[in-house]
Amino acid sequence: MCPFPPFVDRLRAVSDVRPIQRVLVADRGEVGVRLLRVLEANGLEGIAVFSDADADAPWLDSAAYAVRIPPSPSGTLDPYMDPAGIVSAALDSGADAVHPGLHGLARSADFARTLHNVGLMWLGPRLDDLTWTVDRVLARARAREAGLEILPSSPLLFDPDAVEAWCERFGFPMVIRPGRRLAMRSRVVHDRSSARRAVAEAAEVGVFAERALPEARHVAVVVVGDGYGNAVHVGEHELSLLGPAGVRLRECPSAGVDGALRARIGQGAADFLAASRYFGVGAVHFLIGGDGLAWFLDVEPGLPEGFALHDKVYGVDLVGAQVALASGEELGWDQDDIAPDGCAAEVAIALRRRGRATRLEFADPACVDTAVSVGQRVDPARYPILARVRVSAPTRNAALVRLRANLEGAVVEGVETDLAACVELLADLAVWEGRTARRITDRR
Repeated sequence: MCPFPPFVDRLRAVSDVRPIQRVLVADRGEVGVRLLRVLEANGLEGIAVFSDADADAPWLDSAAYAVRIPPSPSGTLDPYMDPAGIVSAALDSGADAVHPGLHGLARSADFARTLHNVGLMWLGPRLDDLTWTVDRVLARARAREAGLEILPSSPLLFDPDAVEAWCERFGFPMVIRPGRRLAMRSRVVHDRSSARRAVAEAAEVGVFAERALPEARHVAVVVVGDGYGNAVHVGEHELSLLGPAGVRLRECPSAGVDGALRARIGQGAADFLAASRYFGVGAVHFLIGGDGLAWFLDVEPGLPEGFALHDKVYGVDLVGAQVALASGEELGWDQDDIAPDGCAAEVAIALRRRGRATRLEFADPACVDTAVSVGQRVDPARYPILARVRVSAPTRNAALVRLRANLEGAVVEGVETDLAACVELLADLAVWEGRTARRITDRR
């Protein structure tokens, strides 16, 4: 796939940035497989990484080049989350650049800074973007300035006593949201003692007490910015339905967002990141209430987990755009020419227990991203996803039919997964009718 959609003028190169030829992908599992495939389709050499525990992983044979991550000195840190180990592997491999993937290091300013310091290019947001997006106080302030609506909430609280007044004001249930991304998960609390406990546990970073929506859809609008105040959006995907390893079902576009709302949240997200001079790919998250109002939730810097859905529906290549921008090319995308064509849906099949895969078959392997092969041992404590099954079709119903057929035709033996629950989800009338909003009691 060409890194630029057909509606884009050729991007204008900046002569003082060297070209990228070899990219180390600092992620594993089905995400690593997907990223390597996209990079190689763009004419780049993709480099896989592996820990000692994965040295015999069959999927590494499909990579043009693979490099070992040295164990951390303490031996206790997950090698794939060890910045020093990833940097060492990148230097050993002769990479020009590192794609951080989708895990925690992809949002780490310290990791990006280390790569810059050793002369490696970073395929992600700039350091200042990684810094302000993790700080919800700054992110909310910028969102308000850009005209986005924020749910009624307290200022940042550090003292459990301070939450009492907000319990009175908002009532229960109420959401306790950490002041920094990734510090802890947001919590729904139903009484004062739970609210006080949540504040105490996050006292180091502070929390917001937030009025809860009884029911809401969670959608992410994907935006690409050039760092000079220009940004475009490429639609939204919905991630309301959860499973044991995160989001179970994603859909692009969301069944609960009509054309007018899509234009409003899309332009609002693009204007917000443009005003912040955001660089690269990112996602602006919203909660959509039953009344159709959209409330700003968060900014996710870097490539979002559902990026491949947008590639299918909007005819873009978001990874290719990351490479182009990191190479010093200017954003030439025209918002007026970006429109959805069809629908895409994706299910993540999660592992439940350790085991050895003795049989692994899919109805249409072309729709599947997986790093697991027959005979391989898997452990959800090390990596929780067996595979992602992703389809596209002209209509939502056709996409769901195709997705369900792929899941019903899958055969997985030797390991326990939630495949049956995924099939059951796609037999639920509420899902077919687009009633996928979560009740507050289901939200985390």
